[in-house]
Amino acid sequence: MADALAEQIDRMDHHTGACRMRVRLLATTDLHMHILPYDYLTDLPTGRWGLSQTARLIQQARTEERNCLLLDAGDFLHGTAMGDFAVERAHESVGGLIEVPVHPMIAAMNHLRYDAATLGNHDFDRGVDVLLSAIEQAEFPIVSANTVLEKGDRPVHDSTFVPPYTILNRSFENSFGEQQLVRIGVIGFLPPNSIHTGADQGLTPETRDIIEAAKSFVPRLRAKGVDLVVAVAHTGIGAANHTLGMENAIVPLCEIEGIDAVIGGHSHQIFPRPETGTPPSEHQWFDQAKVDSSRGLVNGVPVVIPGFWGSHLGVIDLDLEEHPDGWAIVAPPTNTLASSLREVSNEDSQAIEPVTPEFSELLGQLHESTLMHVRTRVGYVHQNLNSYFALIGADQSTRLVQQAMAAFTQQLIDAGAAPNLPVLASSAAFKCGGLGGPGYYTTIHPGELTLRSVADLYMFPNELALVRANGGYLRAWLERAVSVFNQVEPGKRCQVLKDASTPGYLLESVFGLTYRIDLSQPAQFTPTGRLQDETAGRITDLSYGGTPVQDHDEFLLATSDFRIRGGGGFPTIDPERIVPVKPMSIRDLVRHYIQDVERVELVDEPQWSFVPIDGASVQFPSAPNAAQCLNDAAWLNIRAMEEKDSYGFAQFELML
Repeated sequence: MADALAEQIDRMDHHTGACRMRVRLLATTDLHMHILPYDYLTDLPTGRWGLSQTARLIQQARTEERNCLLLDAGDFLHGTAMGDFAVERAHESVGGLIEVPVHPMIAAMNHLRYDAATLGNHDFDRGVDVLLSAIEQAEFPIVSANTVLEKGDRPVHDSTFVPPYTILNRSFENSFGEQQLVRIGVIGFLPPNSIHTGADQGLTPETRDIIEAAKSFVPRLRAKGVDLVVAVAHTGIGAANHTLGMENAIVPLCEIEGIDAVIGGHSHQIFPRPETGTPPSEHQWFDQAKVDSSRGLVNGVPVVIPGFWGSHLGVIDLDLEEHPDGWAIVAPPTNTLASSLREVSNEDSQAIEPVTPEFSELLGQLHESTLMHVRTRVGYVHQNLNSYFALIGADQSTRLVQQAMAAFTQQLIDAGAAPNLPVLASSAAFKCGGLGGPGYYTTIHPGELTLRSVADLYMFPNELALVRANGGYLRAWLERAVSVFNQVEPGKRCQVLKDASTPGYLLESVFGLTYRIDLSQPAQFTPTGRLQDETAGRITDLSYGGTPVQDHDEFLLATSDFRIRGGGGFPTIDPERIVPVKPMSIRDLVRHYIQDVERVELVDEPQWSFVPIDGASVQFPSAPNAAQCLNDAAWLNIRAMEEKDSYGFAQFELML
């Protein structure tokens, strides 16, 4: 009691006797159905993620501060084998193998007493009907201001898919120990042009620009007399200047008057970054004049982006003071707009904490049924399939996906369902370290291929998209892909190949073409996909079947619906060049391909390589086990370095 009284006194203004209050915002994002600490892609427990792990931090944070709100910034509904299995079984039968009356993620979020959430683009992946069913089951409001059923003359006149915002009326304890009403407005956003509802799933809502919607709705929300406005935005930190339809819009969003705090997502970033162990290049995407990475401020507004899959819990503490017209945040320089992130677990731990009984009761039966399902055999492979060296052009796991995409596309051509053009296939390695840690790589050994293996090869429920692409478009596509790499100077050893803050899954490669990448040249695009120099170019010797590709040459490019809509900053194309095909998930396509060939065999020839640079080498991280697979990339001059970095990644040097 004495400690509590002292804390209350500390929060009072001793000169005026003003009444104060602390409100704590707790945040998750990009959970992607990762509830239990289990990796269905490796079929092993993990200590790196899981909402059941984050739940311990939520409980701790609520114990420290009574006045808490728990919010989620989208992409919570789909993304693991458990989620896929639950949806498929729920649709298959009444009285079937398993009954799932409430979507498992919604059951978990209800159990943790979430206060509000917004939608992410991947929440639509299984269709509108599945999403609407989940929304109806949620015991908390789900909002999105720029997801639209029918557009009006301006955003406030739109018919939105879900309410654009909600007002949470909370009775919180003030510095005198009394309960007082605080009205918090929560408004949601997702990336424009990013929604796809999956195969045969009916209506696809439209979207508006995030900043356009925010400028229209935030004043209306303020006019309703709220004390705080929190933007729960499924968008990351990208360019400082607003451009219409931008994917990662937090910096201009924080310039809009009336927004007090932002919970971000979509980019799988961690913000603010911890001071220790952060690579010096981590913040290169950020405009340092507008983004304070250490204090977690963007344009002076507190922001958290709490990683992904439950890897972190975001915390923003706001100290409020009562004024005649309501509560207001105590202004700087009192430094009350602090934000922090807390690690859920340590990959080096010898033991993973068991799941709490509540989560075991909620999901134990579904977990066991999922394991039986993902262990179903579909074929065999004679060689290692891993993504250890995807960043340097040796990636048989992605090669298999591309071959499956190309084979299916050729079947469409043979059936007269697609134009008869040379077939190309573009994909990337989704699992290539990064924030997922040193164990986050596709790793499939020779032997059986199971449904788990298929999901490991292609994680997301994206669908196949076909476009008639000319050589000029393909060159721009590849230039955007290779912008993930840093520029390299001649004569210098162990230069950093790619900044830690740049996701490796942006490195698309195109099966069917051969080409080289000249890292001595500046990139045409920024790592976020913004065109920065039209005259720059790294792609050389671009060929098809040994013949140089001309800008006017025509091809049929197989890619994903996500990429063709500009996902990841890839160039969009004239809609008339998109070839309409029956919806087919790429993961299912890969499964059918493996079942058809039964025994998978892949050629070792590289699709692309780096242009030699005199006396130069690059350094890159990979899994500790990657050193055992150097012979899989025998044509490359790679050596394993002795040291590991502070995150546990093994380091390798590639001579250029």
